Amino acid sequence: MPLIFLFGYFGAGNFGDEWTLASFLKGCQQIGLSRKQFVVLSRNPQATSDEHDVASIPRNWRSILSTVRKSQLVIGCGGSLLQDVTSFRSLAFYCLLVWVAKAMGRKVALLGQGLGPLKRHLSRKLAKRTLSTCDLVTFREEVSFETAKQLGTSIDNCFVTADLTFVWDELPRREERTEIGVNIRPVKERWNEKALLEALKSSLCEGEQVLLLPLQPQTDELALKPLAISLPAKWWQYKNWHDGLEGIGSVGLLVAMRLHALVAACLLSVPFVGLNYDPKVANIFGKFAGKEILPLSAGSDEIAAVIKSVRSRSRETMELQMSEFVSTQKHAAMRNFELMANRLLD
Repeated sequence: MPLIFLFGYFGAGNFGDEWTLASFLKGCQQIGLSRKQFVVLSRNPQATSDEHDVASIPRNWRSILSTVRKSQLVIGCGGSLLQDVTSFRSLAFYCLLVWVAKAMGRKVALLGQGLGPLKRHLSRKLAKRTLSTCDLVTFREEVSFETAKQLGTSIDNCFVTADLTFVWDELPRREERTEIGVNIRPVKERWNEKALLEALKSSLCEGEQVLLLPLQPQTDELALKPLAISLPAKWWQYKNWHDGLEGIGSVGLLVAMRLHALVAACLLSVPFVGLNYDPKVANIFGKFAGKEILPLSAGSDEIAAVIKSVRSRSRETMELQMSEFVSTQKHAAMRNFELMANRLLD
């Protein structure tokens, strides 16, 4: 029974990353792998072990090297691990981990990935080398695959699939409400926060409140606080990623930045308006919901008009369109596990 080492941005309480880990482990069960085979790299190993029922280690090189030596397979799971917007240090860390694992003779894969942004010349060189080193890379959308080709990556082992969370089928019961749910997060670039506030004010019906949905503790709460002060609003209590799904499933309309908030909205058939703080949002949802994905520069009238348009759509039409999109994405997401079984598991 091979030992498999998983790395990613786990243990920080981020909704999307924790849901990605849960979805990956669930998908692996369908190809005959047990949770006992996995060791997960985490910022909070105890929380990861408790929440996902897997062994976990801290993010230090002594633990990493010891675990890689014992493992037959090393997998970077979900997210956009190869990017330098969050920090160059993060990119260098993941690249080095891949190179070390390959130097030890291990098979290495990056699954369900977004690629970039890569703003530095050195970042692009590191990403190219890392992608070409891997035994298997799957991208969650076409734009990342094309970016890999533009870098000059050897793409014989690269494939386009879909985000891993689309395989998730244990969804909370949907209760129809008119409430507007809002998720925003801090962003480095300046954006028109006041426009969102004014748009929400004009969009609320009499007696209606905004449900504030922080999907990473403290981080999102900081961004949402101005809305809590200026709008009739209440907070959704978020303790783990399950709470994120419950909260999104409880609203009639979602206005959100985070990619996985919008994925959850699709799976739960919740109408949404996306705020494109990162290219990955438009890359995944642009063809399906281009008019509902707005730039951060959008004015209050534009945001309010899109909210009104989304709210006026018939439920049947909306659910049919979402169902078709989800079905396509779910089928593509399952390819992550088919490719993993066929190319990595002997």
